Amino acid sequence: MSNPPQGEQPGVPGGQSGQPGGYGANPSGGYGGQPGGDYPAQQGGYPSQQGGYPVQQGGYPAQQGGGQGAPASKYGTDPYAPGSYGGPVAEPKKYSLLKTMTLVSLAVYVLSSLPGLFLSGDATRQEMITGMEQQGMTAAEAAEAADLFGGLLTGFIWVSLIVGVGLYLLVFFGLQKNKNWARITGIVFAILGIVFTMIGVIGADPLTLVLALAHVGVAAYWLVLAFSSEVKTYLAQFRR
Repeated sequence: MSNPPQGEQPGVPGGQSGQPGGYGANPSGGYGGQPGGDYPAQQGGYPSQQGGYPVQQGGYPAQQGGGQGAPASKYGTDPYAPGSYGGPVAEPKKYSLLKTMTLVSLAVYVLSSLPGLFLSGDATRQEMITGMEQQGMTAAEAAEAADLFGGLLTGFIWVSLIVGVGLYLLVFFGLQKNKNWARITGIVFAILGIVFTMIGVIGADPLTLVLALAHVGVAAYWLVLAFSSEVKTYLAQFRR
């Protein structure tokens, strides 16, 4: 067996000592070398961190907010939330009844005002004249004062009636538009109406008393409907 030629290393392909070989750390060599070696260099070889397996930015989607709260959808849409689909809640029966009772209360209010407008008559006028004569007025002065007072009282009743009807319509049309302020306004005026009606029935005639009690009963039922949870929940969805 002949010895290998001088300068060649056994088992090392084709190179002399110190010359480029097949494997090695020489810059022009194989793995990890510069372009031109036996195997691709790092830029063209196995992928580096930038071009290899996905890093955090390109990997699995991270949770929004540092992992706190509900995870974001991987499709880019908002997570499901109850009540976010299906549109507004249907109008409950109690709310429809509330609007109906508003009109019923308006009708009772108008009827309860009629005795003061048309049923006072001559008897009330004569009572006023008699009382004024007892205070020292002459018959003519008492009659004139009674007519003046009766006219002022009638005018006051008409103004109160018109204002009351306007407030009823304000509340009704507000409820028609699903406004919560209409419910609150109606509650305030219903409570005030009950208080003043109960004060006004003291010494009233039977017809006025019956109409006043009917107005109080309707107003009380209206308040029960207005404070119901179904009505409050229904109106809450329209708040802005």
